[in-house]
Amino acid sequence: MKKTVSILLMVVIMAMCVSVSAQSSVSVTLDGNEIYFPDAKPFIDERDRVLVPIRFVSEALGSVVDWENESRTAVIKQGNDEICYTVYQPMAYLNGEMMVMDTYGILKDCRTLVPVRFISELLGCTIVWNENTSTVVITSPKAVTEFPEPEISVNYPKSVTDKRLLWIDIDNYRDFERSGDYEFKIEFVNPIQFNTYEQDEGAINGWQKYSRCNFISATNSYKTIYSITRAFYTTREDMKTYKPKDGDKITFGLTVRNKVTCETREYIFTESLKLPYDIEK
Repeated sequence: MKKTVSILLMVVIMAMCVSVSAQSSVSVTLDGNEIYFPDAKPFIDERDRVLVPIRFVSEALGSVVDWENESRTAVIKQGNDEICYTVYQPMAYLNGEMMVMDTYGILKDCRTLVPVRFISELLGCTIVWNENTSTVVITSPKAVTEFPEPEISVNYPKSVTDKRLLWIDIDNYRDFERSGDYEFKIEFVNPIQFNTYEQDEGAINGWQKYSRCNFISATNSYKTIYSITRAFYTTREDMKTYKPKDGDKITFGLTVRNKVTCETREYIFTESLKLPYDIEK
């Protein structure tokens, strides 16, 4: 029995080695130039994520990499940013803030290999996977601008269990973080009913009215600056006369403010409301 188990273990290990070897042809380019890996090579893990030796990618981006052997933690420093990652953990820390990954890094051939997309995006890069050539294409971050232009997205639930009606994200929050200290405010021009809501706070406090038109300081892990739930999309009084419908035109203003200089800029966005689920569910 022990001999059979040993043979099975050998087969599994050999299969794993073959799998890793088959994926060893993955290449990585930065701004059109291929990154050279002298020993441990990039490969695709069991979660279909490309892992790369952290030092060579980070140093190619101009970062400084330190290794804390006792805790098995890599520390990447670039400008004002510091990324700390401990191998075999499903999270990293960017400037002290925890960022959850969908896979984890490993030690292989005396090198620390990490998910290339996750680390590259934390360093402000854009990344594309070229399936035809098995190449990870990394583009260096844009130059830091004094007051970045906001890139926003209006998002809708993909499951009926998600009780949100919609939420608005600042997709390029990292551009703002690298250039200063900013906060964001959304105010709806149409429908204006989205700007205030009432919520039942229990037997003691009862129903309370709130405004959504407040400045929000986004973070790396939470880029949402405006969120509406289906149950409390406006006040009880407004619910009697207004009910959102799929296809409704929505218009809202975005105010961006630099908290240090107090400079503000305003933008207007318009799109059609998408309601995949009944607001009363």
